[in-house]
Amino acid sequence: MNLLGEPGVGLPGGPGKAVPSHADIQGARGRVWGVLIVLVLLMIGRVVDWYESQDVFTGARGSFPAAFAAGGPVAPEHVVRRTSDEHALVHGLFLQDTAFGVRAVDLRSGKEYWRYERRDAKEVSWDFEVSDRTVVVGHGDGRLVGIDVRTGRLLWRVEIGEDGYRSVELAGGQVVTGAPGAVRAFGERDGRSLWTVKMPESCPEVLAYSVHALPDHLSVVHAMCDVASLERDAYNLLLGVDNRTGKVLWRQRTVDPKQTAWGDGHTLVAPDPDRTQHVPLLDMNRQGISRRAALPADGWDVVAAGSGIVVSGTDPKDGSEDHDTLLHAYGTRDGQSSWRLRAPAGQEYGFPQIADGRVYVVRQPFLTEGEAGRRIHADLLVLDADTGRLLHTLRLPSMATLDDDDYFEKLDVLDVADGAVSIGWRDGAGDLLIATD
Repeated sequence: MNLLGEPGVGLPGGPGKAVPSHADIQGARGRVWGVLIVLVLLMIGRVVDWYESQDVFTGARGSFPAAFAAGGPVAPEHVVRRTSDEHALVHGLFLQDTAFGVRAVDLRSGKEYWRYERRDAKEVSWDFEVSDRTVVVGHGDGRLVGIDVRTGRLLWRVEIGEDGYRSVELAGGQVVTGAPGAVRAFGERDGRSLWTVKMPESCPEVLAYSVHALPDHLSVVHAMCDVASLERDAYNLLLGVDNRTGKVLWRQRTVDPKQTAWGDGHTLVAPDPDRTQHVPLLDMNRQGISRRAALPADGWDVVAAGSGIVVSGTDPKDGSEDHDTLLHAYGTRDGQSSWRLRAPAGQEYGFPQIADGRVYVVRQPFLTEGEAGRRIHADLLVLDADTGRLLHTLRLPSMATLDDDDYFEKLDVLDVADGAVSIGWRDGAGDLLIATD
């Protein structure tokens, strides 16, 4: 009751109920604020998770660059770009790994054309692969991302799961990668799951090192098993897979993929696992692998294959594989000698690449330990693959050998595509040289 004898109003206690104390009111307010703070923190966490899950795609900046030419350049005349990091060449662009994504750069201008970055800085990009239309990036937490080369826009995103290094390979319109105890394939343009190959129990950790699409719906996967395991012995498998269904047609043990070379069509050059200096030329089809011919004893150190030939590199004086002073080409049909090219005195060759009937190789001074800091000149040579005849020479910029190496690393041709050649280069100003017509 109030002073006029009317029922009390405005107090939550009401008739017959005690009026809340100041402490009760403060406690209620504290509980409400506590709930609100928890809700705000949950919302902030969700926003952060959403933000980190949204990868950054800048999209194309400017017009799509024109390729310098189709295929390998006939007569590269000048170096257009110095760059660094992992790379690939495609249609007037070079692509670089940025640790958390990839960027495409216009070869002519050096300006960034588009960029993709993962916002979650903990998840680095382990590998990327490029075709004429698509870039596929593999991340350490099992995420695969497909990007359109022309627009830089996201095509698809797939979560495989399982942390660890994961390679990605593009072959025949399919993206092939290792997964826990399996090899999986996805559509290049839509990320759709296409097939899964279960690996043997002895191969719970698998790395799909390379994939080759052959005629008659056959994909050949070079799988490395247990390479990171401390408890199991690593080994290598070749898998013949029907790339429509994922059915394994055949499997065969083989050597480390770095000792092999893939020739034209269905030719594989691979040392015998039990006799590594015996190198057969192998045919592959849906029925399996068969031996076609073998290279002579001096052809065991194979450095390139393609355009109907296999090239080995050796130093005839001591049989060393460290300094290739002689390139020797053999035919892939019969293993017979096609041509030889010996470097002038005091010179050696880096690793070549073969494309469009031509061999691209760098000739450089023969360097040994203790020559750090020496300034050298090297030449890019273009050879006819059938005859070994010299078609063109490009003098490369001078460079100084590095001080932190025990021995000088050879200048290798890394990629040939769309009228450009990239060359491994280490002089402090950049790790790569890219030359064009």
